[in-house]
Amino acid sequence: MTGTPILGAAVTAALVVSALAAPRAMADPPVPGGCHDGVWGARVQGSPPSFDGGDRAGDYLWHDESGFHLRVTHRGDGPDVFTGTISSPTPMRLVPVRLEGEDRADLAPDGRTLWFSFAHYGHLDGIDFITDCADHLAVGPLTVDGWGLPPGRVYLGAAEIHPDQVPFVVARHEG
Repeated sequence: MTGTPILGAAVTAALVVSALAAPRAMADPPVPGGCHDGVWGARVQGSPPSFDGGDRAGDYLWHDESGFHLRVTHRGDGPDVFTGTISSPTPMRLVPVRLEGEDRADLAPDGRTLWFSFAHYGHLDGIDFITDCADHLAVGPLTVDGWGLPPGRVYLGAAEIHPDQVPFVVARHEG
């Protein structure tokens, strides 16, 4: 992979130390004022069609009636390490999905920043999460093996749309 590494040793160490705490379990989402009825942007709606482990390498992010879903995968069975952050103006709750060994996912103490590091071997690793009525999410930086993940390796929603750049923002009411 070409490019410039974007995670220095201090940032990587902070992510690992932060991620070692036990992940917080997802609780039933609160429903104050019906904010969970608000639509997230069309580009993140719906799961990628026939998505499975070993598909095109990258980060897959989508939203459906149960919340957000992030999965990473790549072709082959050699190790790749996917890392990243997702931030919200309101607290989030997460549930790890198919994590093992060196995989980590955790929330900051205030629940507003999610860190992940998945040592991935070509299947699926990921997390499911919900927000407490956030109006947007900031996604990134995202990396694979310490190098910035290009926008063409980020797949959003059922249409697998690529963001214009990484990091990027997803808004609740965007088109």
